Amino acid sequence: MDDKIIFSLKEFYILEKFQVAFYQSQADSATDEYYKKAFSKMVAIEQGHADYFATMLKQANEKVPQIVGSVLDLAGELLGESVEFLGRHHTCKLGAALESKAIKMYREFIREADKKNLKDLKDTLIDYLLDEEFHTFWLVDYMNKHPN
Repeated sequence: MDDKIIFSLKEFYILEKFQVAFYQSQADSATDEYYKKAFSKMVAIEQGHADYFATMLKQANEKVPQIVGSVLDLAGELLGESVEFLGRHHTCKLGAALESKAIKMYREFIREADKKNLKDLKDTLIDYLLDEEFHTFWLVDYMNKHPN
C-alpha cells in the first residue's frame, strides 16, 4: 500500500477511536434506556470500524497509532460530559457534526481507493460510510424530537 492509503488508514483509526470514546461517554452517562441503547450500538459499530483499520495497518506492517495514556478517552469523556451538561440536543448536534466530518472523509477515501483499484477496501469503506450516514440520521432525528 502506498503512503497516502497508509496515512488515511491511520487517520480513520484515530477518528473512529475518538467517536468510540465520545459515544461511550454518552452511553455511560445516559439514564434513558433508548438513548443509552442507541449510543451503545454506535460504540459497537465505530469500534468495529477502528478494529478494521487497525487490522489493515498491521497487515501492511505499519504501527497502529497509539494515543499516549488515555488522552483520546479523556477527550471523549470531557467533551461528552460537557455537552451532556448542556443537554441531549447539543450532544446529538455535536455527534451529527462529527459524523458529517467522517462522511466527507469517507467519500474522499472511497475515491482514493477507487483510483488505486483497491476494490475490497472501497467496498468496506462504502459500508462504513452508510453506517456514518445512518448514525447522522438517528442523531438529527433524535435532536429534532428533543429540542431541549
